Amino acid sequence: MRYLLGVDLGTSGTKTVLFDENGNTVASKTIEYPLLQPKNGWAEQDPKFWYDATIDSIKAVLAQSKVSSNDVLALSIAGQMHGLVMLDAEGKVLRNAILWCDSRTQKQCDEITQKVGKKRLIEINANPALTGFTAPKILWVRENEPDIYNKCRCILLPKDYVRYMLTGNKAMEISDASGTNLLDIKNRVWSDEILEKLEIDKDLMPKIIESSDVAGYITAEVAAKTGLREGTIVAGGAGDNAAAALGTGVCKEGDAFVTLGTSGVIFAHTNKPAIDPLGRVHTFCAAVKNGWTAMSCTLAAGLSLRWTRDEFFAFEKKEQEQKGNDVYNYMTDEAAKIPLGSDGLIYLPYLMGERSPVLDANARGVFFGLSARHTKAHMTRAVLEGITLSQRHNLEVLDEMDVVPKTLTACGGGAQSPFWRQLLADILKCKIITTTSKEGPALGAAILAGVAAKVFSSVEEGCEKLVKASDRQSETNAKNASLYDDVYNMYAFLYPTLRPAFSKLDTLRSRLEGENVSTIKDVDSVEFERYGKVIEDIDTEKLVSLIDKTPVIPGTDYKASVDYLEEPEVMKVLRDQVFGGLEVQFGYCNGDNKALNCLEYHRNSELNIAATDAVLMVAPMTALKDGIIDTQSVEMFRVRKGQAVMFYETTLHYAPCVTSNNTFFKVGVVLPKGTNTDKPQGVVSEGESGCLTHNNKWLYAHQDSNEAKAGITCGRLIGRNLKLD
Repeated sequence: MRYLLGVDLGTSGTKTVLFDENGNTVASKTIEYPLLQPKNGWAEQDPKFWYDATIDSIKAVLAQSKVSSNDVLALSIAGQMHGLVMLDAEGKVLRNAILWCDSRTQKQCDEITQKVGKKRLIEINANPALTGFTAPKILWVRENEPDIYNKCRCILLPKDYVRYMLTGNKAMEISDASGTNLLDIKNRVWSDEILEKLEIDKDLMPKIIESSDVAGYITAEVAAKTGLREGTIVAGGAGDNAAAALGTGVCKEGDAFVTLGTSGVIFAHTNKPAIDPLGRVHTFCAAVKNGWTAMSCTLAAGLSLRWTRDEFFAFEKKEQEQKGNDVYNYMTDEAAKIPLGSDGLIYLPYLMGERSPVLDANARGVFFGLSARHTKAHMTRAVLEGITLSQRHNLEVLDEMDVVPKTLTACGGGAQSPFWRQLLADILKCKIITTTSKEGPALGAAILAGVAAKVFSSVEEGCEKLVKASDRQSETNAKNASLYDDVYNMYAFLYPTLRPAFSKLDTLRSRLEGENVSTIKDVDSVEFERYGKVIEDIDTEKLVSLIDKTPVIPGTDYKASVDYLEEPEVMKVLRDQVFGGLEVQFGYCNGDNKALNCLEYHRNSELNIAATDAVLMVAPMTALKDGIIDTQSVEMFRVRKGQAVMFYETTLHYAPCVTSNNTFFKVGVVLPKGTNTDKPQGVVSEGESGCLTHNNKWLYAHQDSNEAKAGITCGRLIGRNLKLD
């Protein structure tokens, strides 16, 4: 009998499985290791954890099975993706690896997007710049640890590092390389354009190999440590999800699987790259030659359940272990006693930020609707439901890409739970099937090893021979599915509502950690999204040159319409491209103001074009109560010279303020024609109408302002008047 080894190098541990050539599990061994979190949102591991666990687990399965090393033909590794391993000239590790679930690199993601261009990056790499990917990690080390970066001579991913330690050969396998943000996905080569724009030396990137290629051979040193035969074939291997696809038989067009391991993934095989233009799900190269994959990835699926176990069920875990039971079974049994929907408790599984489909490193876990009646069992069910609802969120994006599986093969720890399988069937509204093997990634790795050793002529043949369907299946319960539609609608409502709060929370965390964080955000930040947006598809150079001609006087000077600004060519662009054909007027607001003083409200959008840097103070219309607004609701945002900012009609704002590096500001103001003319006659002075000061303009003045002293408005701005100095 011939044998193959599959190594599943995960985030929580490494599992090595010995299979015979028919796919039967002969022996397995799992060795766990810690996740290092030196700061909130950071995730690291010492690569030595992985190597030691691989060596020790291989040794254990060989000893356990008593199989002769001469009969073990090959091995390969399925590995956690994206982790940055940096080696020096001697091949030594320079620092702990920064992992896929680390969210420290949003700044570097923004830099990549700016240098390459979001659209161009997706055209080449099929994916946007994300904190989980490898390229932003490289830039983070270059910026924050230049000494380490300058010593770096080779960049590897986790499983590729372990393979290097087993064989002495440095290479990066294609499915894993897809998640670096540096690969030309369509042509399956490193992108010279991306590397050049990011100023990353191509010599740092090793050669690329296919998943089933022979990548090297076990060295004498490793043979002595493990019991393997020196010269045993080591295949390229695959990223964990690409390997899991093979381990569940997903290797041809129309095949798909869902896995609920540390992360949660829906994964579909395609014969050509299928790209989401918004980058909400990922397109990678498959572990099958000339194949690609469309996949989503939620960062904290099983991790959420593990967190629940560790933080809420420590006593039960010890108790169940003493009985020889798995505490997860106890937890799901208790959750099954709770009604569908967890009595109104909703869980958002964003413990480590989120990737698919919300792309938000600042997102964090939420229990929404928590009340005194809720128990640990409620929270467990809410976690299980929330993880599964996140998979539905991703499945809807795949549906938009015409990837519509009617049946999903489930793998990972969650697939073994009948309760969780039924949740999948009910929430995702499709049949859930499983395979006889529980070793998805490890079996996929073994299939690749078998192809490299010529046990199989192709990956497809290996899948056909080794992957077998089981009788553990779940059909959709129509009644439950209908109720889960309502639960999902609530789930889907929460993230957009909380998105700006997540960003604010990130700022608060930074302050609590002692960082010097400005109270003024930029207009292209997440927090500004509810007030307006930066208009990027108009050329502001001409507009700024016109605004530069406007005068500056002490105080604040506003002109609603100015002839020399309203050039016909300029007005056509503003009218047709920005205001959709609505006739507009072009004026300015200049001055040296440094205080809030007033807020105004238009029942139309307003475009501001900054000819200098300036600070905008804004508040949401929802903060206005009975003609009164408190300055506590006001936020400050920096607009930079050349930016054009559209305020929504639900935004309260007033004159800009001077930034610390300027003595005055100049801002062009574009409004629908006829705005800010005299107040209509005969308007009653009560209610909202009493705050009307000009045609279609309502003013809410602070008692310290000239407007309030002149009695221009009955609306009031209460609280401390905000000043910049």
